[in-house]
Amino acid sequence: MKSGIVLLLFCVGLSAQDTKKGKNSESSLVESGCYFNFNHYKKQQNPGFFAGYWYIYSTDETGTHLEIGGTFGYSKSLYDFNYGKNGQFYPVRSEEFILNLGTRLVKEYSWKSYKIEWVNELSFHNLFFSDKEIPEDEPVREEDNNTIYIDTHSTNVASLRIGEGIRFWKNNIGLGIQASYMPYRLWYKQTVPERFNSFSVELSLNYKF
Repeated sequence: MKSGIVLLLFCVGLSAQDTKKGKNSESSLVESGCYFNFNHYKKQQNPGFFAGYWYIYSTDETGTHLEIGGTFGYSKSLYDFNYGKNGQFYPVRSEEFILNLGTRLVKEYSWKSYKIEWVNELSFHNLFFSDKEIPEDEPVREEDNNTIYIDTHSTNVASLRIGEGIRFWKNNIGLGIQASYMPYRLWYKQTVPERFNSFSVELSLNYKF
């Protein structure tokens, strides 16, 4: 998993260096919307809702710019699967909480009074579950009686999120649709079962300021 994080950070840094050669940075973007995450181990499918913030770097001479930011999502959809830990398997039945942090490379086009953007996303995707049935790891405790340990009763599986989408803009208001793929078993072959990799579709309302 560490190698995937390093690769993601390297791509972000490389893209940021390229975009600094263009115009001055111009704006930020906030978005909210709904998503459907399709997974073989969902026993109940409900739409999820998300919100996010992205910093927009300057557009270069080719009409390309970089966005760096993240989104948080939640759905009442219920997962039902066995979670592997230390050679044992524990039943998980939980709603989903999602956190994405990453980068988007965006190509801009103009059509009449509208602007169209083609979006390529590479982010670090975290899927959180309630883990009441999963035993805790023993924390490394120091000789400090004032130290407070907090258990959030949650665990997560992480993946890259690879997305392709399109956004339509009228002034500072935009509508977007994106499809994304999350190969969880890239790093978690012993943790989640086969066919756990997911595909999602996201619909968003966007605002630049």
